[in-house]
Amino acid sequence: DLTDNVQVLTSMEEFRFLKSKNYGDMVVLQRLWKELGFDKIFSEFRQEHAIEFNVLAALKGMVFNRAIDASSKLSTYEWLKKEVHFPEAEKLQVHHLYRAMDFLINHKQRLENRIHNRLVNLLNLDSSVVFYDCSLVDRYAENCRLSKHSRKKRKQYLVGLVLSRDGLPLGHEVYPGNTADIATVRRTIEKLKERFSIGRCLFVCDRGMVSQKKLRQLQELGYEYIVGVRLNQWKEIKESVTTARGRYKTIRSNLRVKETYVDGRRYIICHNPFRAMKDKNVRDEVIEDLQQRIQKIGSKTKEAAELYAHPYKGRFLRKLQDGRLKIDQSRIQEDEKYDGKYILHTSERTLSSEEIATTYKRLSEIERSFRSLKSLHEMEPTYHYAERRVRSHVTICVLAHLLERVLEKKLEKEGLKLTASKALKELGYMQIGHMQLKNRNVLVRSETTPQITSIFKALHYSFPSRVQFQQ
Repeated sequence: DLTDNVQVLTSMEEFRFLKSKNYGDMVVLQRLWKELGFDKIFSEFRQEHAIEFNVLAALKGMVFNRAIDASSKLSTYEWLKKEVHFPEAEKLQVHHLYRAMDFLINHKQRLENRIHNRLVNLLNLDSSVVFYDCSLVDRYAENCRLSKHSRKKRKQYLVGLVLSRDGLPLGHEVYPGNTADIATVRRTIEKLKERFSIGRCLFVCDRGMVSQKKLRQLQELGYEYIVGVRLNQWKEIKESVTTARGRYKTIRSNLRVKETYVDGRRYIICHNPFRAMKDKNVRDEVIEDLQQRIQKIGSKTKEAAELYAHPYKGRFLRKLQDGRLKIDQSRIQEDEKYDGKYILHTSERTLSSEEIATTYKRLSEIERSFRSLKSLHEMEPTYHYAERRVRSHVTICVLAHLLERVLEKKLEKEGLKLTASKALKELGYMQIGHMQLKNRNVLVRSETTPQITSIFKALHYSFPSRVQFQQ
């Protein structure tokens, strides 16, 4: 009865504010975790082991940390204790996190199977067409099979990630850093085909990371591809593709497309008007700076040589016979042709140019999650020495990424276009205060913001109680 909890303060000495912690972000992740059935799945796995600590809390804590504030395992332990409201972690010790990682990797394949089935039932997951991407990750460890010198001449391992059309991670594999990208495609996809009802696989790759030889190998393996190519990567792109005629079709305010074929090869020309404006402004500023500088420097100075050799600024300059530098107007006009444009090359024939462009944009954003989204941000460098810990670390990152993608998908469905990173940051402003009222401990939730309210409404979540009395 609420009246039983009403107490009158006889003086401020009877009231103490102890601390406040992040609350809203943890509440939402907890509910997403439960919706995806992770509590039930891991509880079933736990019954197979004699584990004396709360392994479920340890796993949740590490996954949530990846999504909110990715850090090392030691820092994660401190974060769980001091920065977020997560009572389940109260009895955890640092070594429990590492033991939970070993528990996780022992069930990795079964976990992916269960998650796939859950996504099919919960979100009507379509795995008839999947996308494959891979990324190299730095790793500082010696004497490990995964720690190999990659093509970048660094100790790295390779992560192959298979995603649904909605960008939900279906499965992943970890390979030594010196494994060829193409070699991972068949191994990963064939493994997943045995377990899931996967139809076609489209290989999606970011700009500048492909060669014609690699694309031929993909087709020989029976996989279609959508790849970004640099505007000057191949001769036919510069001479035929970028100059292709035809009207653009507007998909949305920041994306217009048109397509062309060169000797049977399909290209999609994408144009972002906002990016075009930015490219023009950057170039105008550079040209203005160059005009001022070349008037002040001599023809045979070190500064003139450095300016002419500059990879970007130098393209707008030409050198006269006497060595003086001059703005090259023809190169400015040539550069203007590329403002806001990028080119896609695909072997796919059944998808429209609109589907190709939106798919690439979505999947390229996911590909960049290896470096930018909080869930996979700081996946590198990896300091774990044991191979099983490296594999488990990647699994934790992918689980966090799944939570992020489901969060974004649910918000987008209700018309709220927020990245998971921004949504979780906003939710973190909902704090919970730990207070002491006479001899009783009380938890008081802070007031919500309009943005937090819109997020909870879009997710169809009710707010947790504003006041909670602890026993």
